[in-house]
Amino acid sequence: MSLDLTRCPDCDAPAEVEWRAVMESTDGPVEHARLRCLHGHWYLLPVASLADRAYLER
Repeated sequence: MSLDLTRCPDCDAPAEVEWRAVMESTDGPVEHARLRCLHGHWYLLPVASLADRAYLER
């Protein structure tokens, strides 16, 4: 199992994607991810917003 890494939206430190889930919205299903960074910040946000915060290129 490999780590899914990105950058923290707050402090730009490396952050791990802890889990992903598809949530319903009025515009249809949207994939979300929960992030936790090295400094303890955490976020639940749409995966589409992670594209510009890639930490490791795939």
